[in-house]
Amino acid sequence: MMKTKLYVSLLIAFSWLQLTAQDATFRVTDVHGMVTYQETKLSTPQRVWPGGKLPVFGMVNVPEGAGVNLLDGNTLHRLKDMGVYDLEKFYNIRKEQSLSFTNRFWNYVNNGLRAADTVRDLEKYHQNFMAVSGGVKGYGPGDQGLILLAPLPGKIGLERVAFRWERQAHPGVYRFTLIEAESGKTVYQAEVADSVLSVNLVQLGLQKETTYRWQVATEGEGAMLKAELSFEFADPSEAAVSRNLDNLKDYHLADEKEKRWMKATILEMEGYMYEAQITFAALLEDYPDDGYIRNLYSLFLTRQNDVKRAKAVWPGDDK
Repeated sequence: MMKTKLYVSLLIAFSWLQLTAQDATFRVTDVHGMVTYQETKLSTPQRVWPGGKLPVFGMVNVPEGAGVNLLDGNTLHRLKDMGVYDLEKFYNIRKEQSLSFTNRFWNYVNNGLRAADTVRDLEKYHQNFMAVSGGVKGYGPGDQGLILLAPLPGKIGLERVAFRWERQAHPGVYRFTLIEAESGKTVYQAEVADSVLSVNLVQLGLQKETTYRWQVATEGEGAMLKAELSFEFADPSEAAVSRNLDNLKDYHLADEKEKRWMKATILEMEGYMYEAQITFAALLEDYPDDGYIRNLYSLFLTRQNDVKRAKAVWPGDDK
């Protein structure tokens, strides 16, 4: 009887492992060259692209000079040598659990990737994230008729910042106001004909570890439009980011593009949203067709309460 129960328990456990593996996938984080996937040897080869997903069953063909990176939970497999790889041999069903920074980094990345497979998932992901995080403080990017683009709420460790907002069709100019949050004192105010204003925060006398609000309002004919967000003027990010990059073992094996999105992710994890945002935006400009970069940037914007731009950034084939 005991043997029968043990056999049934093992059978159930084995069946669960099989089902889990069948539902699992690898995330393609980077591809160099003509890498292809086949479910079986007789299947038609399919081109592998950054940002795509591959089943844990099947094979990947890496020709000479090509390479592909596959993310499996907290493990990044770098397939750089020519050959045909059996994906099932790489899949680790028992994920590593530890308190290391590498583990926390990949958990942070994977939470968004698992939550949104298509652009239609972004709304639900946004609602769930806002419910858990408590939402973005301030009026929101567009709640008052104007859409503020940067900086979004978070820390700023840079001296010079480009405040940007979406241009509206109105005949007047914009009134930009910078306010110390606790006292309500106006620190700086200007009229701007464009939709961007570059400001040196140090020259304005902003104090470290202090929260400020920035407002933009329309001036001139018609109804006034207004929006406001806040940020914390903080110490430079270099120390915290450098320490975490040193602790991220995958960073030392990464190429330039990987290092840049890893740094952008760590900036977000440390709360430096403005620097993370401009790092992601520069990556998108340099690699506009990279689906993985678009996935990461879109999820970042969703977490910043900017679903409109997140949908615009999402890879085109999934829109």
